[in-house]
Amino acid sequence: MSSIHHHLGESLGRGAWCLRWGMAALVAALMAAPAVHGQNLVKADEVPKSLEDVGIEQRLDAQIPLNLAFRDSTGRDVRLGDYFNGEKPIIVTLNYFTCPMLCELQYQDLVGTLKDMKAKVGEDFEILTISFDPLDRPRAAKLKKDNALDALGDPSASAGWHFLVGTLDNIKPLTESVGFSYRWNEDEQEWAHSAATIVCTPTGRVSRYFSFNNESELVRMSLVEASQGKVGSLFDQLFLWCYHYDPSRGDYAPVARNIMQLGGALTLGVLGLVLGGFWLIEHRRRATRRGAVASGLDSSRGPEG
Repeated sequence: MSSIHHHLGESLGRGAWCLRWGMAALVAALMAAPAVHGQNLVKADEVPKSLEDVGIEQRLDAQIPLNLAFRDSTGRDVRLGDYFNGEKPIIVTLNYFTCPMLCELQYQDLVGTLKDMKAKVGEDFEILTISFDPLDRPRAAKLKKDNALDALGDPSASAGWHFLVGTLDNIKPLTESVGFSYRWNEDEQEWAHSAATIVCTPTGRVSRYFSFNNESELVRMSLVEASQGKVGSLFDQLFLWCYHYDPSRGDYAPVARNIMQLGGALTLGVLGLVLGGFWLIEHRRRATRRGAVASGLDSSRGPEG
């Protein structure tokens, strides 16, 4: 037994020694890694140089210039005012049609939102997907439009989802008006940019900003609000009266005062219905009683003659 204990102690000792040296080697490797590759590391709170001056600054209620000229996917000359004609709210996305990743993800996300949404493209709202790359041409716009419509599975949306290209003189005022900043990455030979879905009023004023993974109902409510009540039901209007959009959250937050007012109005309405019902029942009961009394008097008098 003592021999077994002796060998067991030696094995445990070797195990502990290996563990200590293994941990020491791991710590040394982790500490040495920044020294070897430190020049390629970026601190968590630092913005990579390629992404400096890239982002989106929310400019709610900003007016999009309606006189800016573009070309659609058929090569036709158009102006933004042709779409912002006061009839329907419009979703604007800023992309470029040779983007290898982010734009494709945004298309997929938007298509998923549209599929789940009750409102329909072309009927209740329209979409402008505008390239910020002045080298994009109508042919590339048509290819992207065809792909997007195939993914959506709704050919009727073609009349309401527009893909536009333009020159730098027209692109720049548009991106600046909505706070969209981007830059050319010479090393990667591609545009560094963010992604945003921008909901606008029928007259071209910025109403809401969304990013990715948005609930379809949230986007639909934003369209209702942007359209100033032209899209949606009475419930939608009551919801928007009780909830206001919070840009910092990208969501609708309750307004306590409005909710209390609505609650008070509903309470008074219910109370009125209850009291009205009691009054109607009592009125009918009294009428029945008067009829019974009158009938009894007539019978007690008997026939005259």
